[in-house]
Amino acid sequence: MLLKKAGLFWKNGLAAISFVLMLSITGCSHAPQKEVKDSETAVDNQAVSEEFHEEADKIIRICIDLYEKAAEENKLSDLETIRGIVSRLGENGYPAVDSENQIDMTHAEQVERFCEMVDAQKKAEITIIDIDYMGGFVKFDLQTKEGNVDVVRSYYEYQNGTIKNTFVGSYRAEKWNYTEEGYLMFSGEYFSEELYALTLGEMEEHNALRVKPLDKECREMTHKYLHPISFERNNMFIVDWNEDDFGELNFYDLYDIFYRNVNGEYVLYAEDENLGEGEVYRIPKDEFESVIMKYFNIDSETLQCKTVYSSEDSTYEYKPRGFEEVEYPEYPFSEVVEFSENRNGTITLTANVVFPYTGNSRLYVHEVVVRPLEDGGVQYVSNRIIPSEENGEVTWHTPRLTAEEWGELYSESAYWFIPQASDDLLSEEEKKQLRSTVLSSAESVKEIYKDMIIADAAKYSSGVGKFTSEQQKQVVEQLGKIGLISVEDDTNMQNPEGIEAFYAAYLNGRDSMVTVFEVHRDGLIGAVTFVYREGQLQTYYIGVRWKEGGMPEIQGTSVRNVSEIKLTEKGYFIYRYEYVIEHASLRQYWRIKPLSEDCRELTKKYISGLSYVNYNVLVTNWDSSNVEDILMPCMYEDIYRIYTGENLKVKDRKIPAEEYEKIMTTYFPVSSEQLRKHCGYDKGSHSYEYEMIYARAYPPFGEVIDYTENADGTITLIVDGVWPDYNSDLAFRNTVVVQPFEDGTFRYLSNSIEQIELELPKVVRSK
Repeated sequence: MLLKKAGLFWKNGLAAISFVLMLSITGCSHAPQKEVKDSETAVDNQAVSEEFHEEADKIIRICIDLYEKAAEENKLSDLETIRGIVSRLGENGYPAVDSENQIDMTHAEQVERFCEMVDAQKKAEITIIDIDYMGGFVKFDLQTKEGNVDVVRSYYEYQNGTIKNTFVGSYRAEKWNYTEEGYLMFSGEYFSEELYALTLGEMEEHNALRVKPLDKECREMTHKYLHPISFERNNMFIVDWNEDDFGELNFYDLYDIFYRNVNGEYVLYAEDENLGEGEVYRIPKDEFESVIMKYFNIDSETLQCKTVYSSEDSTYEYKPRGFEEVEYPEYPFSEVVEFSENRNGTITLTANVVFPYTGNSRLYVHEVVVRPLEDGGVQYVSNRIIPSEENGEVTWHTPRLTAEEWGELYSESAYWFIPQASDDLLSEEEKKQLRSTVLSSAESVKEIYKDMIIADAAKYSSGVGKFTSEQQKQVVEQLGKIGLISVEDDTNMQNPEGIEAFYAAYLNGRDSMVTVFEVHRDGLIGAVTFVYREGQLQTYYIGVRWKEGGMPEIQGTSVRNVSEIKLTEKGYFIYRYEYVIEHASLRQYWRIKPLSEDCRELTKKYISGLSYVNYNVLVTNWDSSNVEDILMPCMYEDIYRIYTGENLKVKDRKIPAEEYEKIMTTYFPVSSEQLRKHCGYDKGSHSYEYEMIYARAYPPFGEVIDYTENADGTITLIVDGVWPDYNSDLAFRNTVVVQPFEDGTFRYLSNSIEQIELELPKVVRSK
C-alpha cells in the first residue's frame, strides 16, 4: 500500500501495479555533512561510486543485528523495533526517521543546516535514512550545488538474514521546500529501466519528512484518533459535520473502515467479479449499526435517513465501491498540532493536513472533536474545516456513486431504482409518439433555460444551474399557454380541466389518457402520462433534462402501475403507486383547484415552517392562558428557521439563553421564566440544551384557505391540515391567530383545532 509520508507513482498514471507499490516507501535521513565535489547533477543509476556502496555497507552493519532479532521474534513492523533502529542510526551520526512519523528525527539539526546551504546556494551533501514498517529502509543521498538538489534514492530490504539493495533511482528535485511546520518536502521524476518495462513511463516521487520534533501527546493523539481513519476512500475529515447535523458524511465508507476495527477483517461484501455489474447487499440492521454506533453517537432513525434502509426486512442496503469509484492513490495525512480537553469529557484536536503530493505541509487545518470512552474506545463528535483563503483543494477523493449515478452506470434506465410494471398499457409506437411530443413541448420553453446550462453535466442531473423559483413559475405558465397541463409546488396548476376530464372518464369506466408536465426545483421537467385501459391504471413517466443551448433531451423513462386515484371535492388529485419506493411518500398529489395568492403568501410566512408531528403548537388548543402546554425544547429549531431563514447550528449542544429567549418571547406569548421551566434551561452555563428534531415519515402539512384581518391588527388564519399520504386534503382544520410586527417578525397568539377526516397526529418527543 502507499504510505502516508511519501508517494511514488508513474507519470502516465499507471499506478496500480502491485509489484512496485512497496517502492513508494520513502523517508529522510541525514549523515554528517561534507563538501561536495564538482560532478554531474544527477547520479547515474549504473555509475554509483564506491563511496556510495561503502556508506551503505556501514549502515547495514550498524543495524543488521536489530533486524535479525526482530525477524526471529516476528516484530519487524513493531514500533519499538523501528524506534530501536532509528536510535541506533542516530547514535552513529545519521539523521534517521520512521515512515509513519511516530519517532522524532535524529540529528535534525544536520537536515536544517543542509536546507540552509541550499538556500545559500552553497555545496553540501547529506544522507537521510527512513525506516519503514515492512522490514526495510530508504537511504536518501542528497547533494546541493547552486541551489539545485540532486537525489539518489535507494531501497534496502531485509531478506533471510541479510539486507539487500533492491532499487536505486536518481533525479534532480523539481520541488524543494523546508516548511514553517518543520517538514522537508521534495519531489522529482526519474527513469528506471526495470520499471519502464511495466509502466512505460517515468517515476514520480513526493516526500514529506518531519524534521522538527512533534509534541509527544499530539503524536499519540494523532496515532490514536486520526490515523485509523486517514483520508483514503472516506470524507470524514474533508467535510463539516457534527452530532446534530451529520451533513454529507458517508456512513458506507466509514462502515468499511470501522468494520476492520470491530471484526478484525475486511468487509465481506465485495464488488461483483464482472465490473459491469453492480452488486447490492442487504446487511442486517444489528450488524450494520453495531459497527457505526461504536464510533458515533447516532440513533437508528438518523442513521436510516443517512443511508438506504428497508423497514420490511430490517436491513441496510450496501453497494461496494466499484471500478468507477477508485481514487487517485496519493493521499494526505492529518497531524495533531494542538489540543484542548473540554469540560464535557471531549477533546478538541487541531490538526494540519499534510499532502506530500502537492508539497504542502498545511493543505488546510481542521478541528476534530472526539469523546474518549471508559472502555478505551472513542466516539467521533465533529469535524470542522478552519476557513482560510490559503486552503488547498481536495483532489484525491472520489465520492461513492449516488443512487442515480449507480443506476445510470449499471442499468439501462436512469430510473432503475423505480419498480417497473411488467406489462405496458401503451404500445411502443404510442410511447415513441409521447416522447416526441414531450420533447417538442419542452423546446417551447428553451429560451428560459438556454443561459443556465451546465456544460458536461452528468446525465442523472437536470443539466441546469441556478434555477430560481421565479423561472420555475415561468416555465409552468409558458407550458400552460400552449394548452398543456403544467404544475409546480408554488403555482396554481395550468389547464386543470384535463385532469378533471380524465378522472370523469375513469369513474365511468372509459379508456382515457392525460399528461401532466411537472417542473421541478432543479429545472428538470417530468411528464407524467396517466393511462386507464380495460380497468387498469398506469403512468408512463418521461424525464427531460437540458443540454447546452437550452436543448431538451430524454433523461429516462419508467412505467408504473397505479393502485388508486382520487380527485377530492376540495381539488386535490391524489394517487398511489402499486409498489412504493423505500423512503418515498405513500401517495403522490397535485392541487388541481387554484389557491389565492394571498393564501399562498400567508401559508409561506406563518404556517409552512411549523410541524404537526414534532411538537404541540398545531395540535393543541392553546392561548396565552395555557401557553406552557406547548413549550417543548425541540420546537426552537423550527422557530429559529422562521426567524432567521437559516438552519440552526449549535456548539456543544448549547444555545445561549439571550438568543433563545429573545426569539421565543417574540414568537409566543411567553416569559423567560416559563421558558426556563419547560425548555431545558441550564443555570450554570446560562444556556438551553439543544434538542434535535428528527425527520418523521409521512407528515401532514398546513395550508391557509381563508383569513380575516382583525381590527386590533391581528390576523385569523383558517388552516387546513392536508395529509395526502393518508388520502386526505382536510384531515383537520386549525384556526390560528397571529400578530404581525413592523420589523417583519410576528407572534403566534393562539391555536384551536378541529378533527375532521382523520385523527390528530400524536406528537413523539425526540428525547
